[in-house]
Amino acid sequence: MAARKAEIQPLSPWFTRAKTADGVFAVDTEQRITFWSPTAQQLMGYEASEVLGLPCQEVIGGRDARNHRFCRRKCPIIESARRGRSTPNYDVRVQTKEGGEAWVNMSTLVVGNKSEGPPSVVHLVRDVTQRRRLEERAEKAMMVLKQYLMEDGTGEGDSQEPSPTPQPQLTRREQEVLRLLAAGLNTGQMAGSLGVSPITARNHITSLLTKLGVENRLQAVLYASHHRLV
Repeated sequence: MAARKAEIQPLSPWFTRAKTADGVFAVDTEQRITFWSPTAQQLMGYEASEVLGLPCQEVIGGRDARNHRFCRRKCPIIESARRGRSTPNYDVRVQTKEGGEAWVNMSTLVVGNKSEGPPSVVHLVRDVTQRRRLEERAEKAMMVLKQYLMEDGTGEGDSQEPSPTPQPQLTRREQEVLRLLAAGLNTGQMAGSLGVSPITARNHITSLLTKLGVENRLQAVLYASHHRLV
């Protein structure tokens, strides 16, 4: 992959010196890569000399869960960032230099002052491959469990019926916690996946059990499966 000639824009000293576990790369107004951190190299496999000046969509090549192309020219994420609009972080599947595949979570922000020239759009990239794989396994496990419950408890004349009470409306975070419970994660692992402290993770679990009206984690998973909450 031969790098194209480009005017490399300096970033804030914070980015060039920061010892962060996240990969960091920046693009200019034409979506050409102008900064590529050592942690980005570790994650993607490319050295800075190989990617500086290249269009970011050619290097990242991100795709969504359905394998649809996500990274492209006139990227809406970058356009929103240029206009000062906040963009929620998002997961995207990327190909590494060695031909492997990884899931990464990206956050975007704008660095620079218009009076000093065009700003840079900076991406913070973190590896979430393990979390995504756990979620995929959890979804498969839930499908198997749902099938078992249908075969075991939905026959004609069965006295067990779904509760007539309204089903609880779970927030996005509560649904995520429920998926991680179904994957068998303990509190510490869940805290790491969610990016929160173990105490916060435990509070999320307690709140979820209360909302579902169950006593333990296994009951929460079974309840969610039976009522199709996951």
